[in-house]
Amino acid sequence: MPDSILTPLEEEIVKLIAEGNSVKEVAETLFISVKTVDRHRANTLQKLGMRDRLELTRYAIRAGLVEP
Repeated sequence: MPDSILTPLEEEIVKLIAEGNSVKEVAETLFISVKTVDRHRANTLQKLGMRDRLELTRYAIRAGLVEP
C-alpha cells in the first residue's frame, strides 16, 4: 500500500495505537481530544478497509511504522 494513503497525523495515531497506547494516551501525547483520535482512527480503518485495532497494528508493522 502506498504511504500517501494516510495523512501524517493518521500515521502517527496508527503508530501510537500499534505501540499499545489507549485512545486517551494517544490524545494526551498529541495534545488533541479523544474524539479527534477516534475520528482519525475510524477514517484510517475505512481508508485501509480494516475492522479493528489488531489489523491496524499489523498494517503499522508492515508499513514500518513500528517494529514487531
